[in-house]
Amino acid sequence: MNPIIKALLLVSPLALSAAAQNAIDPAARRAIDAGNQAWVDGMKNGDAARIAETYGEDAVDCPPDGNCIHGRAAIENYFKQRLAKSGRAQAASVTTAGSVQQGEFVYEWGHAEATLADGKRVGGRYLTAWERQADGSWKIFRNMPIPDDRGR
Repeated sequence: MNPIIKALLLVSPLALSAAAQNAIDPAARRAIDAGNQAWVDGMKNGDAARIAETYGEDAVDCPPDGNCIHGRAAIENYFKQRLAKSGRAQAASVTTAGSVQQGEFVYEWGHAEATLADGKRVGGRYLTAWERQADGSWKIFRNMPIPDDRGR
C-alpha cells in the first residue's frame, strides 16, 4: 500500500474524532450530496466530465491500487479510460456514513458502489475531503478508498 495512504488512514480517525463536534455548513452538505449524485450519474451515463466537475483543480484521487491521480484534468481522463474499458454502470450508489467539518474542509466517509455491464461490482468504503473554494463552492480536495479489513 502507498505509504502516504497508509499514514493518512492512521491519522484520519484521530482528526475526524477531534472534529466530530463541528456542525456541517448546509451549503457544504448540499454540495456533497450533489457531488455524490454526480458520481452516480456519471458512472451510469458514462460521463467522466460530470464526475470530474466535482473535483477542485488541484485535487488528488487515489484509486484502490494506490496510484494517485493529481489534478482535475487527469482525474477526468482516468474516468474516461475507466468507463471506456468497463462501460457504463448498470447501477451505482453512494451512501454517506458520516461527515464532520473543520474550518474550510469537510471530511466525509461512506460506501460507494457500481455494478458494471458485466455484473462485476466495484467500489467500497471511502474517505473524501471537500474544500470550500474561493467562490464559496465546495469541491473534492482528496479522495481515497478505505481498505476493508473484514475477515482478517
